[in-house]
Parts: sequence; C-alpha cells; structure tokens
Amino acid sequence: MTGANILKRILQFYILILLAVTGGCGMSKEKDNGKANQEPMPETEAFQDEFTREFMKSAEEIEEGYYTFESKTKGYTMLFPENGKISKGDYEQVDTDYEALSFAEKIDQENVTYFVTINFEESPHAKNTSLYTKQLSIATGYSGEYTPYKLEDKTIYYGEYTDHDSGLYFYNAYIFSNESDKGIRFVFSGRCIDEPKSCEPSPSVIKDRIKRVTESITFK
Repeated sequence: MTGANILKRILQFYILILLAVTGGCGMSKEKDNGKANQEPMPETEAFQDEFTREFMKSAEEIEEGYYTFESKTKGYTMLFPENGKISKGDYEQVDTDYEALSFAEKIDQENVTYFVTINFEESPHAKNTSLYTKQLSIATGYSGEYTPYKLEDKTIYYGEYTDHDSGLYFYNAYIFSNESDKGIRFVFSGRCIDEPKSCEPSPSVIKDRIKRVTESITFK
C-alpha cells in the first residue's frame, strides 16, 4: 500500500465519519450467520455492521469495550473495540499469507476519532525490521526513530509523531512473532472530533487504547 493511498483513505475516512452517526440500527438475526442464532448480539457497531461481524470470534466481551477479532487468514487474533467498524472496500486477502484491512472508531466521550490500517504478512523476511519500518515511514511521512520492546511472544517497534498542520496524531508499529515468520504493520492516526486543526489529541489519552490492541495481537 503506497503512502498516497494510505493518506487518501485517512482523509476520506475523516470526511465520512464526521457526517455519520455512530451506532447501528436493529439487526435481523435471520439474515445473520449461525453464530448470531447461537448467541445474542451486542448492541455495538462491531456487531451491528455485517462485514465487521464476520471477524468477531464470539459475542463474549473479553475486556470492557473489547471483543476478539480473528483474521480470515487464521494467522492472528487481537482485541477489537466494540464500536470499531472494518472497511469492506479496503479489505484484501491473499490465501493465508497476506491480509490488509482498515477500521475506524469515533469516541465522543474522549473527543477522539481514529483510523487504523493493518497489513499482516507471513514471509521469510518478517524479522527484517529495517525493511518494514522503512515502509511505514514512507507511507506516513514519519522521519523519526523506532523504539523496540520485546514481549514473550512478539517484538514491537514503534514510532509516534503529531502533524501540527492537520492535527493528526500518528502511531506506527511493526509487530512480529518471535516464534514464526509472521508480522504486522500497524498505523494509527487520530484527531479531535471538534476543530481538528486547532486541537490535537493527547497521546496520553489514546496511547493506552493503542497498546491494548497491539499488545493483544497473538500470532497463530
């Protein structure tokens, strides 16, 4: 995915989300898959949206405000926000080796709206961090360094910055499995809902939200 495409999608998203009303209408269980008939569906955007619901492993809330997302490649799972919505038009999958998706969420109580792009890949080059962090930097215009930290099952390289002209806060991360050839490029861009050019979202407010998702990624 080129930098121009990522930035175009981000801008398109912010135009649309400010016009949209978060929250779905009633859902017909008769039109849903078998999972809906087995479990009552939560009244959240993640389950009200038909395409997003396909990725929800179950209707059980794992943490407050989060459910379990399962990739269609079966390559990884992660926490997914209850009012996140996956873009069907942006979704790509190549067998079990590659998956690209984007999702967005609007959080009125925190005056934040954000957009996330995820590129999953299984490749013998997965641990080539310089290759994938360079791709992230080109895609978002980030010129800083990446800070690594290692967890038991994965390693995360991340960088963050604020574009003061647009009011956008960016968090880039490359996450790879310590035990396999799987990795994820993760780009978070957030901004204030009101007066975005004069208001910058506080990293301290949304950093915990980002870490919850990235650190929950489990490679299969």
